[in-house]
Amino acid sequence: MTSNESRKPITIGFVNQKGGVGKTTLAVHCAYWLSQRGSVIVIDADAQQSSSNWLKDLNLPCKVINDPEDILDILSVLPEKYDAVVVDGPGGMSEVTKAILYGVDVALVPCKPSALDTHSSSRIIRMIRQSQKIRGGKPKAAMFLNQAVKGTLLLRDSKEMLKHFGFPYLNSVIYNRQVICDAPGQGATVWGLSGTAAQAANKDFEGIFREVMEFAHE
Repeated sequence: MTSNESRKPITIGFVNQKGGVGKTTLAVHCAYWLSQRGSVIVIDADAQQSSSNWLKDLNLPCKVINDPEDILDILSVLPEKYDAVVVDGPGGMSEVTKAILYGVDVALVPCKPSALDTHSSSRIIRMIRQSQKIRGGKPKAAMFLNQAVKGTLLLRDSKEMLKHFGFPYLNSVIYNRQVICDAPGQGATVWGLSGTAAQAANKDFEGIFREVMEFAHE
């Protein structure tokens, strides 16, 4: 990685107790983005193993690990070999999720823009705070909005809700675009697809991952 983006290896986990919030899509795109800046590996800790199949098409290294003790062990070793480690967490409040939080530097909580999804994140936030107490403030953690629709009252209200949630949040937003949904089936990321929608998605992902790196090194 370039010196202004990372001074030491970084481990990033995408976590949420809810499924369907886009953890896998975000983890794969984050890994690809980081791979353009240094060496990266993904830990697929989701039982569905969606990211590992997709990553094969992208020729990015991946380890499928579903045992919490194995996750803790591997997270202590891989940063010695790679510039970045990205973890695709499972849905649900499990020992695997807890192990991820005990092992990563940064935990990211994607949320759909709805009151229900935002409020339901209180459970994962509680687990994150418990980990921070044990680990002396680690992992650094933040929520952000994913699969949002531009110009809607729901998006506006969700942004306001994040501000008053009492938990760090990212300003960048990933908008709901069909091209993002199409990417796994084509064995690509949005950076490998053409068209104006892909270009717009490129900017969304670029914006949020740059903000993540700035947040990680504050």
